[in-house]
Amino acid sequence: MIALTSAHASGVTVSSLALALSGARPSLLAECDAKGGSIRTGYRMGEWGGEVGLWHLAQADREGALAEAFEAHLRRLDAAGARLWLPGLTDPMQSAAMEQTWEPLGVLLQAMEQHAGYDVVIDAGRMVVEPGGVHPSLCPRPLLHCADLVVLVVRNTLTSIAQCLPVARVLRQELEQRGSGADALRLLLVQEGDVPDHEITRRLQIPVIGTLPWDEKTARILTHGTTRQVKPASLALLKRARQAAHAAQVDASTRRLRMQLPAPAVTSPVVAGVVQRLLAPQKEARISG
Repeated sequence: MIALTSAHASGVTVSSLALALSGARPSLLAECDAKGGSIRTGYRMGEWGGEVGLWHLAQADREGALAEAFEAHLRRLDAAGARLWLPGLTDPMQSAAMEQTWEPLGVLLQAMEQHAGYDVVIDAGRMVVEPGGVHPSLCPRPLLHCADLVVLVVRNTLTSIAQCLPVARVLRQELEQRGSGADALRLLLVQEGDVPDHEITRRLQIPVIGTLPWDEKTARILTHGTTRQVKPASLALLKRARQAAHAAQVDASTRRLRMQLPAPAVTSPVVAGVVQRLLAPQKEARISG
């Protein structure tokens, strides 16, 4: 389970979509930007509106029905249903309602990864920090804490690196104090500029998990959608994203083994039922769209 975030507008949603669409295993993209998601009006071209998404999960959580709502609000990113998507908020004012729901949602996402075999990609949006750490309501903070890796998306430009430095310091402290450790932090580089990878690693003191090309044509498909039939394997951005997704999966698994982190137990029979129904995603005709 990896969470992507950034210090500024570095392409978190495009990167998250690219990873979720290109990985070797079934994937689930959870659109958890507290300022609101853009996939429904972008990549999915307005196919779904406010009738689906995170805000409904917050309501269900207060009624003790989060797991059922989670399953009901999943949508497809591909025709086969192997790529699933949990739509995000439609209004940043809804983020306050999510503050108590992020943590139980994280338990569900962990179950999807550990017990249903999905690579879970969390679009955590742009990082908002305050004195003492990550902002508790303007960011999905508990999801960063439970992620196997937290990935900062950075463009290889001097400006992007400079903007990333203070956020990286806060994230290290946050993960050390409340997460699984500061060594969960990684970089995903978007190659817009010409700063070498090793120089970015030296300045930020964070390992690089992968690089994505500056591919405006493919990025536009991911931000605006398309009615044309597109083969992901033919797109350079998704080819590189597949490599990054594989590297992240290996890195997360190795780190978990090294730290001897046990798989979280599924203690709720309702959550177990959700996991069981999603074990074979290619057979799930009931997941709409």
